[in-house]
Amino acid sequence: MFRALLTAFVGLVAVLAVGAVGQGQPEAGVVPTRVVAPAPDLSTLLGFVDGKLVRIDPETLAALPGKRVTVGSGGCASRQGGTACWTVPPWTASRDGQFLVVAQNDPARMLRFVLVNPTYVTWDLPLDSGPIGALAWLARRRMLALEEIAGERQRLIVVDFRSQRIVARRPLNGSVAQLARTRKELVLLLAPPQSIGPARVALVDARGALRFVRLTRILAGSKLLGSGSNHRVDARSPGFAVDPLGRRAFVVGQDLAAEVDLRTLAVSYHTLGRRPSLLARLWNWLEPAAAAKRVSGYDRRAQWLGADLIALSGTDSGGNGEYRPAGLFTIDTRDWSVTVIDRDATSFRVAGDLLLATGSGMETTPIGLVAYGYDGTRRFHLVKGEQAWLAEIYDGRAYIGIAGGAQPLRIVDLATGQIVGTRQQPLPWLLLGAGSGWWED
Repeated sequence: MFRALLTAFVGLVAVLAVGAVGQGQPEAGVVPTRVVAPAPDLSTLLGFVDGKLVRIDPETLAALPGKRVTVGSGGCASRQGGTACWTVPPWTASRDGQFLVVAQNDPARMLRFVLVNPTYVTWDLPLDSGPIGALAWLARRRMLALEEIAGERQRLIVVDFRSQRIVARRPLNGSVAQLARTRKELVLLLAPPQSIGPARVALVDARGALRFVRLTRILAGSKLLGSGSNHRVDARSPGFAVDPLGRRAFVVGQDLAAEVDLRTLAVSYHTLGRRPSLLARLWNWLEPAAAAKRVSGYDRRAQWLGADLIALSGTDSGGNGEYRPAGLFTIDTRDWSVTVIDRDATSFRVAGDLLLATGSGMETTPIGLVAYGYDGTRRFHLVKGEQAWLAEIYDGRAYIGIAGGAQPLRIVDLATGQIVGTRQQPLPWLLLGAGSGWWED
């Protein structure tokens, strides 16, 4: 989800970039992005608009008249010495796309079970504990949820549809950093709560059984340093991607990747590129050695592309608030070679066979929107020199916003690479894929 509203927030801007689509533009350095989960899709196009679940016209992406279901906001949770608030609620869809569950995280906290067409609430499950950050409907009669608890931790809860009650609560003993979905399980990247240490991968099957593996050579998490006006956040946020067919998970740091076999939870580590690694040379190009000592953290976002490729991008941040692009690159998991596609990118979205790159840094010119093929071939480049962000990708079109001022969204035909129109009205948050939550970009 896109932009988070952060109260008393300190630390890396990119770590908590979550929230709403089309409701203005992101803060400097924050590029909204979202990865659509695997199938199913809902039988009817729905979206969130002003805290309501509504039917959406697939041609105009406007809310249609009719029944609106109150779902509220996405909820709030303690993060990095402050509070992060998400604009739209977590949700998940049934396998046949006929039903969905929405986490209402407002004071009247509940899980809302909704029939899609016609749209109405079938039943509610009241909650008396923390907000829900993610939902997954993987088994016919059971649903999984991640519930916020004290100390920036989460736990797994299992809901039985037949009895309409929570039948299990299981601790994760950590803090969820990122989440990926397959058709049969949730795959979680966990960090030590309120500290930096070895990352873990948790595998959750459809009935809620948990398995864990520790990644001794990959660090993740964040911690507060100093106090008062001198405090800052040191953070490590590695990239996370899952190959659902090959049953592999990948956790990617700045120059090292961990590969996890999801069948056996065996772990192997791989240095990226040759020595000196391509990533290290890219960093040296961005930051002279003397100044590199100021860097206190990094943030990476990854996506599995198929054909043994992972796409990766993000930022490297310093203790005084500056950030620099990490670039957009692909990793070939056959030999762990790295191909740099765009040195100035900080984020990307996948649209069919395109990588849509955006980005800017404290000392770099914004790149606008640049489309590349998976092989790095540039397809088109729009709004050069502008800080662009991607509001939505739907039905062969991308909706891009420009930071600064009340500018309309540009509508891009991805087949031609041309801007074919503008949109003044904010976009709804479309419910695409199998679900979405706090930890899914």
